[in-house]
Amino acid sequence: MSLSVDDINCIYLGARPQLHQFLAKRIQCQDTAADLLQEIYLRLPHLKPPPKTEIEVRAWLYRVASNISVDHIRTQQRRSALLEKHYGDKSEADENSSPELIALFCEEIQRLQDLMSDLPPRCMTILRMTRIEGQTYAEVATQLSISKSLVEKEVVRTLNHLRKALNNEDDQT
Repeated sequence: MSLSVDDINCIYLGARPQLHQFLAKRIQCQDTAADLLQEIYLRLPHLKPPPKTEIEVRAWLYRVASNISVDHIRTQQRRSALLEKHYGDKSEADENSSPELIALFCEEIQRLQDLMSDLPPRCMTILRMTRIEGQTYAEVATQLSISKSLVEKEVVRTLNHLRKALNNEDDQT
């Protein structure tokens, strides 16, 4: 017999302090750890198949906490790399950005928009839902009535296409 939603919520609340500590150690920020805990809580109703024991719920909580923390760290690293690439040693963007820099960013945005407009509609929809709206692959698959595996493949294929096209354009200039 599966646990009820109330049982799962009680297990989460009991594990919350330890989960917070686990996340805070991994990402070195109490506030971000609290935010990630909220994200975990929001995922609780989507447990499939419903767990039958407290051990299963706790294992799921720590697995999701681990995955979310890794995703957060990777996102932070990508942001740092982008800032480093565009701003060099500056830790913050210059408030008085030059018109040339603004024009350069506008050109890059336009290039990306042009490349994205060439994508098939389903690829655009999947990319928007996963990267802009932040939906999970499973949520997208359900909404589009396709498999999660297909969503994953489309995201990889689309991002590889965009990356390759941007690199080709850079090589030609």
